[in-house]
Amino acid sequence: MTENNSLLRVAAEATRHAATRQTVIARNIANADTPGFVAQDVVPFSQRMAVDSSDFSIRNTRAGHMAGGSSLEPRVISASSTTGAGTPDGNTVSIEDQMVRAADARQQHDLALTLYRKSLDIMRTSLGR
Repeated sequence: MTENNSLLRVAAEATRHAATRQTVIARNIANADTPGFVAQDVVPFSQRMAVDSSDFSIRNTRAGHMAGGSSLEPRVISASSTTGAGTPDGNTVSIEDQMVRAADARQQHDLALTLYRKSLDIMRTSLGR
């Protein structure tokens, strides 16, 4: 159903992006005491859409594969340049910074789910249900 509705595709990709970002943030927090660990983050969704909008299509890589999946896999990047100075052991994870990022990722996820729900409501209304 989402193949023909670009709004639903964007909502699904935004939800997937927010979930991936939460996973990366959880990994950062789990490694807050690991010496030499460099905090990571995901490229912002708006930047990914601007760069990869031409690739925003469902495709299969081999004839035997089913079409589907995401062509926009979120890219994990080092966040050391945005988190400031690290600890003497080389760890760059700041728990406070990660909590702010987690709250932002949750807001992005909630926004994507709201967009998805509203799109479905519009489709149901247009069908007379």
